[in-house]
Amino acid sequence: MGPRNQARAPGRARAPFRGHRVGRRSHRRSRASDRLVPLPLATERLVIRPYRDEDAAALHEVFGSPEVMKWTPSPPSKDVAETRERLARTMAFTARQPPGFGLWALELKESAEFLGQVGLFPVEGKGPEVEVAYELAPRVWGHGYATEAARALLEYGFGEMALRRVVALILPANTRSRTVASKCGMTLEGPGRFYGLDLLMYAREAP
Repeated sequence: MGPRNQARAPGRARAPFRGHRVGRRSHRRSRASDRLVPLPLATERLVIRPYRDEDAAALHEVFGSPEVMKWTPSPPSKDVAETRERLARTMAFTARQPPGFGLWALELKESAEFLGQVGLFPVEGKGPEVEVAYELAPRVWGHGYATEAARALLEYGFGEMALRRVVALILPANTRSRTVASKCGMTLEGPGRFYGLDLLMYAREAP
């Protein structure tokens, strides 16, 4: 959330979204993970790359921001040390994911300026839905970076990952994130309970 939906390490599963069958069905169309293009993933202006330990200070601008964290289940980090601990957990979460899933750093291609984090991962850690997430520092809101990054992740998910469908889970009042989802071709399906919150599910099917 932030101007994105909710990029954070999933917790325990909650009640599934009404109207979507939750089961053991794979969220992929095929075993395309053998052909995955490794990160970094570049767009016209941005680079999506794996986190590094030294990202903690820059990431604190996101995790320590009340403006960002009010849209997530977690309170703001009190200091850089707490953000460093959260970063370590985020990196461990990504390391546990199947190939192609995780949470990553987002930066400007031209200057390598840190912008925030984005991700693609199974909802609540177990799926079968796959969530796209984007969470940027407030100072860079309004430049279209979240939309550009989310579109790149959707293209990556439907292409290299061969996903059937991707969702975004958004608090109803988070109009910035809802706008990003709509600009990415995702449509509102309805409310559901995820991560202990009442959220709206936006979704897009594979082309």
